[in-house]
Amino acid sequence: MKIGILGGTFDPVHVGHLALATYAIKQFKLDKVFFVLSARPPHKQAARPMSSVRHRLAMLKLAVGDSKKMIVSNLEVRRPGPSYMVRTLKKLRKMFPREKLYLVLGQDSYGSLNRWHRPDEIKKMVRFLVARRPGCVVPKHAGTRTAWIRMPPLDIASSKIRKNFVVKTKEMEMQLSPKVADYVRRHRLYRKGI
Repeated sequence: MKIGILGGTFDPVHVGHLALATYAIKQFKLDKVFFVLSARPPHKQAARPMSSVRHRLAMLKLAVGDSKKMIVSNLEVRRPGPSYMVRTLKKLRKMFPREKLYLVLGQDSYGSLNRWHRPDEIKKMVRFLVARRPGCVVPKHAGTRTAWIRMPPLDIASSKIRKNFVVKTKEMEMQLSPKVADYVRRHRLYRKGI
């Protein structure tokens, strides 16, 4: 079995995240993609997620729906302390000892991989499936364990959605699944911008 792991704060999860998972599944014949919610991202301590873990998890579940190939994981939510991908990968390796693990991510995140907690361990545990971003340079650490996802560039960012949701509601809603957009409205998330 081939398992993809797509981590993030998902504040909010948007159609770009879903497209990334979909393209990875189709191009690399992944059996599943786990959406791993980063509950306490250490690299975002200064700019903590605006929404609670409960809201972000609920939005993820709504976005993924009843997909058999996209699974919401709360591994990092249940574990205390900072959300380090290396810990999550070790747990997934125990759960799936024989399966191939693929870390699915955008080129911007991939470019910062060497600043992650214990990046050398991560590089040994997974293969990387990376979506190119316009203007991003291929990092020096890209190697034989990296494959590039072919997909159209999407100009979508959770930070932009949070910042502009109130003033550009319709435009921002189009970047969310209808159920997630409805959830954001009903729970009055992102009312204060960033």
